[in-house]
Amino acid sequence: MDVQTRRFRRFAEPTPTTTPDSPSPHAMRIADMPTPSHLATPAANAWNTGAWLSFTYAQFGVAAFMAGLGIWFLPVDTMVKGYMLMSNVFLVGAAFTLAKTVRDEHEAKRFANRIEEARTEKLLMEVGRVS
Repeated sequence: MDVQTRRFRRFAEPTPTTTPDSPSPHAMRIADMPTPSHLATPAANAWNTGAWLSFTYAQFGVAAFMAGLGIWFLPVDTMVKGYMLMSNVFLVGAAFTLAKTVRDEHEAKRFANRIEEARTEKLLMEVGRVS
């Protein structure tokens, strides 16, 4: 049985729970709510393979080495080489910062959407019980 099937089975029939916060025995915690299929991604997809990690590290190393080699053999003064080296270091730092910011923003939106969908599901379940 794969991860997707286990996750679906876990959320397919949530059991009502009673907590000190919930006034009704039929109230359901957000954690017990069914997960929509587009959010239920297997945990295995969240990690990169060793080959991909090795490739990305090697790619970064080769690019940094080639940029340094290119700057070293430029037919210009040492001051210009230093300026180009500093600008390349700053560019790499800015690229890391941008990538991290974009990733964090994406994860924050995903989490906010997941909470909103859980609230909507809870509201729909309550409306379904009343009618």
